[in-house]
Amino acid sequence: MRPALLRLLKRPSAVSILDTLASTPVGIEQLESRYTCIRCQSHDTHTTLSLDDPEHSSTGTESRVTQRMRSPFSFPIYEIEPPKAHRSAKSHPTARNPGHSDTAQSSTKALSLSPEKLEFESDVGHCDDIGTRLVDHPASRNNFDLWAELLRFRQRHYGDQGTLDIWEGLTVRLDDVHLPTTGELADFFWRSFVDLGLKRELFLRDVMDYADDLWESKGVRWPWLYESVVGGLLDRGMRKRAVEWHKRLQHPHLTHANDIFRVLQSAICPKHLPTNTSLQYLIDARQQSLSPGAKAFKDMCCTIDDHRIYNRVISILLQNRYGHEALTLHKFLVGRGDHPQIPEEIQPLLDYAKKYGTEEEFEEVQAYYEKRFEPEPEEPVDQEKSDADDSVDESDQEPTEETLLEETPFKDDIGARLFATPALNFEMIVAGLKMLGVTALGPRMFREMAVRAHGGQDILEKLKVLQQSGISAGDSVCSRLVRKLAVQHRDILLSDILNSDLHPDVFEDVHMQESLLIGYYMSRDWRQYNMCLAILTEISSDTSDLANIHFRKHITARELQGASKVVDDLTLRGKTLTEESIDFMAEKIFTPREVGHAPHLAGSSGMSIADEVMFVFRVLQRLVPVGAYVSAEFWAEILKRLGMGNHWDELRECCHWLVLQYRNIPEQRGKAWDRSPSRSTLHPHTLTATNRDGRMLDLIFTPTMQCAVVSWGFKLRVVNDTESTACIPHPVTGHRLVPWVRGILLLREMEQAGLRLHVPQIRRATRYRLVMLFGDYCPSIRPINRMVRRMNPYNPSRVAGDILRVWGQPPLFSESEILDWDGLVNPSQSRRSLHRSMKVRTSSRRH
Repeated sequence: MRPALLRLLKRPSAVSILDTLASTPVGIEQLESRYTCIRCQSHDTHTTLSLDDPEHSSTGTESRVTQRMRSPFSFPIYEIEPPKAHRSAKSHPTARNPGHSDTAQSSTKALSLSPEKLEFESDVGHCDDIGTRLVDHPASRNNFDLWAELLRFRQRHYGDQGTLDIWEGLTVRLDDVHLPTTGELADFFWRSFVDLGLKRELFLRDVMDYADDLWESKGVRWPWLYESVVGGLLDRGMRKRAVEWHKRLQHPHLTHANDIFRVLQSAICPKHLPTNTSLQYLIDARQQSLSPGAKAFKDMCCTIDDHRIYNRVISILLQNRYGHEALTLHKFLVGRGDHPQIPEEIQPLLDYAKKYGTEEEFEEVQAYYEKRFEPEPEEPVDQEKSDADDSVDESDQEPTEETLLEETPFKDDIGARLFATPALNFEMIVAGLKMLGVTALGPRMFREMAVRAHGGQDILEKLKVLQQSGISAGDSVCSRLVRKLAVQHRDILLSDILNSDLHPDVFEDVHMQESLLIGYYMSRDWRQYNMCLAILTEISSDTSDLANIHFRKHITARELQGASKVVDDLTLRGKTLTEESIDFMAEKIFTPREVGHAPHLAGSSGMSIADEVMFVFRVLQRLVPVGAYVSAEFWAEILKRLGMGNHWDELRECCHWLVLQYRNIPEQRGKAWDRSPSRSTLHPHTLTATNRDGRMLDLIFTPTMQCAVVSWGFKLRVVNDTESTACIPHPVTGHRLVPWVRGILLLREMEQAGLRLHVPQIRRATRYRLVMLFGDYCPSIRPINRMVRRMNPYNPSRVAGDILRVWGQPPLFSESEILDWDGLVNPSQSRRSLHRSMKVRTSSRRH
């Protein structure tokens, strides 16, 4: 078995040595050590080789190897023949590169096994001792296999300096060597030199000058030079240098204007940012309206005309979660005459603008779509003249027998009467239909035929007769369902469907069947319920459609546990509820409220306001990670109901979850939006939301919403008795804070998680609350605000100090405002607002 195994390995194996080691229990010192190791023997052999006499070198090697193999070993050595291809390559050393000499080939082989020779021959980064190196010889200077071997050795031992040495040898020591521009060796040389040039600006200029000279003298160039240089700079975050080198290399190294698209991925998703600049790059990307890479790509496109890259640019931006950049570059490309060619190219951008864009952005993209792709309205045509022309044309044509049959189809109700006539048996009706040229039964004809049949087996036999006669049973829901039930021998359900009073057209109406299903479920009429369920199962093309129906059924019946179970089943399969189901849930669960006011304390469903909102939130919490879309208005409504109802713990939980789901994570940017197969194997709560470019957070937490969070934090009645228990601890120092700063604290926590704060609006809202609590005149007429002001147990300095302590640096208020607290809580007011405040103050005193 062992020789056979060695023959299969096709190479010398260590099995024999391992066998000897395993059979020697004393230790490795018992292994014979009087022989020289292979590495040392190879080293000794090749140090004695002469590069100028390959035949002598080969003979010496063979003699030493033969002498070593003749020595007796304590373990067996098996001779294995090399493959035929290897033997033929050895016998014909010039087959791969016919232009190279035998001396160069044998020298390259010798160098690959001799580190000392490689060290000596690769030391060509100077002009000393010209003629002593192998590459100095005319027969070897154009041997790029030898140059590649020297470059690899130099890179392994000296890194970037080794690459520079080989470059000096190619361009300074030898002046008539031209690098190849095609093939694997060309890619290796050019990429090695360009990679070093990306680190050293002066060296990159030398490489580009060499490339320009090569183009001018030989008319050849390396086709990947532009992408390697510009894309490499963008990949390292060097945007300004990339734009400068783009302007220099676009002629002639940019073959076509559309080739600029090849550097877009490196521009928007840099992978090799330096450690000291990666943080600043991310800060700039967050602060600017357009990401730095997209802006650089836009600047490069401004220098090129006649590019047609709209579809590819918008697609790659949307796939890599750069929706805002896609909207901006859409306007830029369209302005330069680069338009989408078909509606499908702009449809993803239109969908994104509808879901995650502002109203102005969506209207702009939709207006462009309608202007470019929707047909213009045709000019009005005189109807009387058109009818007269049609009548003249029809009178000129003589109808044939085939056209008469096509224009006068057999009516479904007449055929149904034929099947319902007791005097006519089935065979006579089929013969008559065949004679009249009927090729398919209508829904009513099929139902009458099935009603007159005697059970499911009889229906199947009649369908077989119809098929033999060339008459189809049709493809209606009724025909498919009756056929399936007959095959499955479900006679009771089949009888209920055939004897029901439903019109065949009602079988096709999904909304009507869903309404009947819910009605039968509420009344517990299970036979009718099963009939509607069978119809809906036949209509639904996907199991998720039927799951949405069951979800709406449970919501209508107030069976929240059953609805939650349906959601769990969907998320386990990687499916989600439709927007229709989500809106239906909100309509049935939420208690109606007036604009600007919280809903009533007792919900119409018998649940508290917090329980209603949290049930909806828990459902969405499981659906959003698997791809469900929830509008920003829907999320804002949830936050408003919790904030207005003073359900602070629930509001805080919801806010933190929204930020974690929709925040802009830089390391996640660049991953495609389309769902990967591994998503379905993850737990729903470990997945991430579909949109991760931060625009959803901007739509939810608008400046108005952030001001509302500050105001909701002050919506807490604190008196002297509850002052000690109402304080909240500082998350870092543990200092006890007044409870009214909880809104500001929540905003700062969300900012650390990825939310962009609108500081001027927050400062204005905070100052308004201080004015309401401590100002000479109360600007609010709401009872809750007047009550908090009247029962306020804190002094202004403590509240303001806690606000500044929670906010941190830079301070929320200016230094002058901090020094003048009285001016901070008593801002200057107009005469009209002062008059209104006087009335509020008078009314509050009366209470």
